[in-house]
Amino acid sequence: MNLIEELYALQEEHGYLREDDLRDLSRRTRTPLYEIQGVASFYPHFRSTPAPRVVVSACRDLVCHMADGGTALRSLAELCDGRDDVEFHEVSCLGRCDAAPSCCVNDVPTTPSNVAGYIDDLETLPSNKPQPAASGWPIDPYGRPGERFGILREYLDSRDFNGLIERLKGSGLRGMGGAGFPTGVKWDLVRNERRSKKYVICNADESEPGTFKDRVIMEEMAYLVIEGMMLAGFTIGADEGVVYIRHEYVKEAKAIRAAMVEAYAQGLLGRNVLGSDWSFNLRVFVSPGGYILGEETALLEALEGKRGEPRNKPPYPGTEGLYGKPTLINNVESFAMVPHILRGGVQDHKFFSVSGDVERPGVHCAPKGTTLNQLVELCGGMKDGRKLVGFMPGGASTRFLTAEHADIVMDWKELQDAGSSLGSGAVVIVGEGRDMLDLARNVTAFFRNESCGKCVPCRIGTQKAVEMIDGKRPGDLEMMAELHETLVETSICGLGQAALNSVLSVIEKFPDAIDSPE
Repeated sequence: MNLIEELYALQEEHGYLREDDLRDLSRRTRTPLYEIQGVASFYPHFRSTPAPRVVVSACRDLVCHMADGGTALRSLAELCDGRDDVEFHEVSCLGRCDAAPSCCVNDVPTTPSNVAGYIDDLETLPSNKPQPAASGWPIDPYGRPGERFGILREYLDSRDFNGLIERLKGSGLRGMGGAGFPTGVKWDLVRNERRSKKYVICNADESEPGTFKDRVIMEEMAYLVIEGMMLAGFTIGADEGVVYIRHEYVKEAKAIRAAMVEAYAQGLLGRNVLGSDWSFNLRVFVSPGGYILGEETALLEALEGKRGEPRNKPPYPGTEGLYGKPTLINNVESFAMVPHILRGGVQDHKFFSVSGDVERPGVHCAPKGTTLNQLVELCGGMKDGRKLVGFMPGGASTRFLTAEHADIVMDWKELQDAGSSLGSGAVVIVGEGRDMLDLARNVTAFFRNESCGKCVPCRIGTQKAVEMIDGKRPGDLEMMAELHETLVETSICGLGQAALNSVLSVIEKFPDAIDSPE
C-alpha cells in the first residue's frame, strides 16, 4: 500500500486526517512527517479537519458557467451559509457537463434545485449504483454478454502480437485523452523494451471542462475497457494493470470494479488467464483530486504515493514509467476501441461529448467523417433556436473556432488545419449572445486554479493572463501571444502550454468580443 492509499484508509476511518494518526503513520512507515504532510496537503480530497454532515460541491467552470452557473453558485452559498453541519465548495469541472449546472451532495451528483431537500433529509439522496452494462454502442463487437472477451481469447490462442500492433497502426487509432499519439506506435515502443516488469495504466481521470465521454464508456462498457487493457498487457508483456480514476466518479469506479469481479470469476483475470501461461491482475486506484493528475507523469507520481507533480521528459513513461519500469498509458476510449478495431480492422467511429448551447447535451459515438453541424443535429439542434457563433472542438485546452467551420469534419487533420485540435473530443457549442471573452476568461481561470505550481511560468503566467483579461488595459491583450509563447517554451507539462489557447483564439477569431477599455 502506498502513502496515498494509507491516507485514504485513515480518512475513511476517522473522516479526516488527524495529526496524531499522521505522526503514527510516519513512525510506522519510517516516512518523514513533513513528506506525509506535503502529500496530504497537495490533494484536495484529503481533509485536515472533521467533515460536516453535508458537503455541497458545485462546478464553476465553462459549461456550467454558460448554464447560469454563477447564479447557482451564489444561491447554494447562501443556502449553506451559517450552518455548522453543512460545507459548501466551488470546485473545478465535475465531469457532468451534460447536466449543467452540476453539483454534488456528499459526492452524489444532483442539480442545484434538489440540494435543499437533500440537506434536510440525506436519506433521500439517490444511489450511486451504476447502470447495468449496456450494449448497442457501435464499437461493441459483442451481441450478447456471453460473447465478451472473445477477441482476447483469439489472441491468447494465436499470439499474433505483431499482427495486432500492425492492425492498430493501420487503423489510425490515437490517444483519446487529448495528445493524440498513435496508439499502435506506443504499444510497439513499450513491447520492444527488454525489461521483464511492465505496467498497463488506464487514465480515467478526465477532468477538463466539457469532457465526460469516458464516464459514460466506463459505466456502460467497462468490459471493453478491461479487455483493451488485457490485450495491451498480453501484447507488451505486462502482468499488472491499474485503472486510475478520478474520485468524483464513484458510480463509474463501481462499474469497473463489478466488471473486474466478474472477469476474475470467469478466469479472465488473475493467475494463468484462461489456462494460459500468462497472468494479469488489475486494480482500481482512486485519484485524490486535481486536474493535473490527468498528465501522465503526474499520474505516475500519485501512483507512487507522491505529490502529483509532472516529471521532466524525457524519459517518457514507455521507457521509464511506474517505479522506473516501462509503462503503457492510454485513456478509457482508446482501450475500449481496441476490441472493435481488432474485430473490424479500422477505427470508423469516434466518441464526442457535446455540451453548451445545444438542446440535448450528451455523448455520441459518431461515424468517422461526421461534421460539427451533424453533431449539433444529433443533440437536437441549437438551444432555443440560437444561431451558432463558435465552438471548442476538443476540450478546454483547444482553440475556439467560428461558425464558418460548422461543416468541418471532426477529425485530427481537418481541425489542425483549421487552427485547433480534436483533443479529447469534448465539443462545447457556443450560440449567439455569448460574451466570448468572458468564456475565455473562465477557461483561463480553470487552468490557473488547476496549476500544480511546480513550475513558475505556469503558476505565475496563468494568474497574469487572468489579470490581463480582467484589466483589458491598452496593449495587454496584444501581449497575450508573447505570454503564451513563454508558457509553451518553459512550462513542464501541457497544462501551461495550452492554458492560453482559448483566449488567444478569441482575440484572433472574435475581435468584436474585445471591447476597448472605457
